[in-house]
Amino acid sequence: MPGTALDRYALLEAVGTYFDGRSARAAEVVVKFGKASLTLSDLTDRPLTHWALASLRALPDAGGADVLVLVPQGSAEERLTVSDPDMIQALRLVCPDLERRETVPGQARRAVIWGLGALGAVVLILFVLVPAIAERLAVLIPPAREQALGAAVLDQIRYALGQMGDRDVRVCDAPEGVAALTRMRDRLAPHLATHVPVTVGVLDHEMVNAFALPGGHIMLFRGLIEEADGPEQVAGVLAHEMGHVAHRDPTRLALRSAGSVGILGLILGDFTGGAAVLILTEQLIAANYTREAEAAADVAAHGAMAGAGLPLEPFALFFERLAAEAGRTPRILSHLASHPDLGARAAAARDADVMAGAAFDPVLTDQDWVALRGICDR
Repeated sequence: MPGTALDRYALLEAVGTYFDGRSARAAEVVVKFGKASLTLSDLTDRPLTHWALASLRALPDAGGADVLVLVPQGSAEERLTVSDPDMIQALRLVCPDLERRETVPGQARRAVIWGLGALGAVVLILFVLVPAIAERLAVLIPPAREQALGAAVLDQIRYALGQMGDRDVRVCDAPEGVAALTRMRDRLAPHLATHVPVTVGVLDHEMVNAFALPGGHIMLFRGLIEEADGPEQVAGVLAHEMGHVAHRDPTRLALRSAGSVGILGLILGDFTGGAAVLILTEQLIAANYTREAEAAADVAAHGAMAGAGLPLEPFALFFERLAAEAGRTPRILSHLASHPDLGARAAAARDADVMAGAAFDPVLTDQDWVALRGICDR
């Protein structure tokens, strides 16, 4: 503390407003400097209290530019308001550390504990509470609302895919191709109990992928059809996605993702929804279902293919081909290829193959297969 400054203001006095921290009543006091303290007296010069100069702290933004609000130490309840400009200047010169913030013992440790607690709460909400709520709500949503949700999500996905690329991603609509795809769906549909009618479309994108949306919407990518060696491989993938629809997996995933991105948006400050759209799109396209949901969708696909009199050997071969090409071809982004142990899934498909090399009625004629592969040509 500079002694010369204190000596210079030894005789300076000013009137201030004092709150004792015990009542809301304010008192006018006379403020002056002592040897190492700031003394407060009533207007009859009766001493009320004295504050050590080294412990004085100014409250930030508490009184405005022309007022100084002081406390005897950082955690005290007492307050002194000074508006006399000479006294304010003197206090700042005598006590240059007025604005220094005190570190409360254990404060950092408490902050870490509170931070970890908040992080734990977020993790609990994202990975326990949100999935549990989504599980309950999925079966309660009326089919019409679920279909509307799926249509809205599809619009978001097309928009997000367009943002990632250099053009809008359209739904392919060549009439002969659409008719062929409808015939494929109709061959499988009677052998899968879905709560809503299944609608199938193709997105004009090179990604080797397929995904199901809430409300029975299933989208294949042009890249998947181009990668397939025959219509039975596409039928196996379609049956798998129809299995997800039958179990309402897309609705559970959409509800879980929507809840998660909403919470993350609040945390990260994304109130425009841009990141939410991208995260939700990624979640639905990647179709990160649990192992149990994937296994159940495979079993449903096996049953549908068997019921339709179609072999599973092409489906198994498609699994193995995607697994072999996933590490070399960036376009192989399908969740079918990203799941582990595709060899076991291919083996399971062969074990469930009731046709076992027997003759079968193809799911599409050669002409229909050519039309399906050209569904995006128009």
